[in-house]
Amino acid sequence: MRAYTAVVWLATAAAAVKINKPRILSERQFNWDEQEEATYDDACNIGYCSVFGATIGGWGAEHNYVKTVEEFTAAVTGTEVGVIIVDGDLRGDGVQVAVGSSKTIVGNPGSSLSGISLLLANSRNVIVRNLVIANTKTDAIVMQSGRSIWLDHLDISASEGKLVAISQGSDYISITHNKFHGFSHASESAVAIGLSDNTAAEDTDKFHITFARNHFINVTNALSFRLGTGHIFNSLYEMPQRGVDIGNEGKVLVERSVFDGVGTGNAVYSSDGRGYATVKDTVVVGAYGTFPPEAHLSEESVVYPYDWFIYETAKVKEVVSKWAGQTLKFMSWD
Repeated sequence: MRAYTAVVWLATAAAAVKINKPRILSERQFNWDEQEEATYDDACNIGYCSVFGATIGGWGAEHNYVKTVEEFTAAVTGTEVGVIIVDGDLRGDGVQVAVGSSKTIVGNPGSSLSGISLLLANSRNVIVRNLVIANTKTDAIVMQSGRSIWLDHLDISASEGKLVAISQGSDYISITHNKFHGFSHASESAVAIGLSDNTAAEDTDKFHITFARNHFINVTNALSFRLGTGHIFNSLYEMPQRGVDIGNEGKVLVERSVFDGVGTGNAVYSSDGRGYATVKDTVVVGAYGTFPPEAHLSEESVVYPYDWFIYETAKVKEVVSKWAGQTLKFMSWD
């Protein structure tokens, strides 16, 4: 087992990633054995979706409990502010549901969407939490030109497409506490940011995305960050064939994370030779090639516009494997 603390270079010239204000969480400050209760009206409080316009979803709207695919579809479409609570196992057959702006979609414990994928096209201010999403015929969650979106405590697997696909200049997104698994497409990534170099005009200065405390397990390619500004911390990658691929001048900080049992590829790499990364306090077990050699970084830097709370690397595997996915419990006053 090797722990890496160095700044890492992934291209011919690079942009350093500057740490803003990480705050280390100790066992005294966080109860590792008990999940904090959430509410249906929580706003995003972590990463990029917490800045430049709050992501509050449908905060303040009447709680709408749905038990059928028809009820779910009617509740989440359109632009009316809404808090939609999935209460049960909803099953479709290749259904893709368009999600409108200003929505909070929450799953009660044990709830799921099977054969139902979500499309967030031009959607703003959307929160999706505590759902199991599986067996979709297309990409499980698609964001196109979305902004201020929080995906939290989801369990996503067994999609015929990607698990999450983010494109067309989507921005200010946080993807946190999720479990991604059951993805075996050799030529695709489980989570993909950016469609192609051909969309560079609409993608310029977009894709500000935070990935925190996610669990990738038994996927071929975990995450591709084609371009944009990323922040990955306290994440666990177990048995991926390849880890994080940063391309086309993407700039990503990877810190206090664990790559355990990487297969034939690198843990953090740039397949096109144009991506930049800083890697700090990250443990890698296995990997065909861990990281490219170090080299001088330019003075250009990325400053993250938020503070963040972070676990010590030694706690990542224990905490993330226990609490990622559909693990929330909700307080309710209904």
